[in-house]
Amino acid sequence: MTCVIGALALMTGKSCSLIYQKLRASGILKDYLVAAYDVLHTFSLEYVAEDVIKLMQKKGYSLYANHG
Repeated sequence: MTCVIGALALMTGKSCSLIYQKLRASGILKDYLVAAYDVLHTFSLEYVAEDVIKLMQKKGYSLYANHG
């Protein structure tokens, strides 16, 4: 999980703590990254990070904006 958070931080230019807060607030941290860990760790880091960005957008969150 920390690898995904770090990759998202690099992709978006945001801090790891901000990425973590947004993932937690959206429920993606618990309901997707933790819940599907066994499956997700078989995919590339880039694929998982891009999938998380798409999922965040579907939930109305943006990793690129400072708010929301």
